[in-house]
Amino acid sequence: MGKKCMICGEEAKLKIKDTSDYYCEECAVDSFGDISVLVSVEEDAKKLKAIVEDKCEAPQKDDEELHTKDSFEEEEEKEDEFLEE
Repeated sequence: MGKKCMICGEEAKLKIKDTSDYYCEECAVDSFGDISVLVSVEEDAKKLKAIVEDKCEAPQKDDEELHTKDSFEEEEEKEDEFLEE
């Protein structure tokens, strides 16, 4: 579901950085003249997607590290038991 232009309601392609003000290209040109100061909605979405993917991968890495630590501790316990025998 795409964002809508806040002026005409068409699909927005641009936005003002760090706001929720979205514009289609035609309304952006009419309103601002220089649209180079606006952010592409697609680029903004890509950045957000990368952040979400990083956050989703972080718990998996923590789980892998925890599993590795548990395996190491289990091996140490087995060694200790073997040496005690």
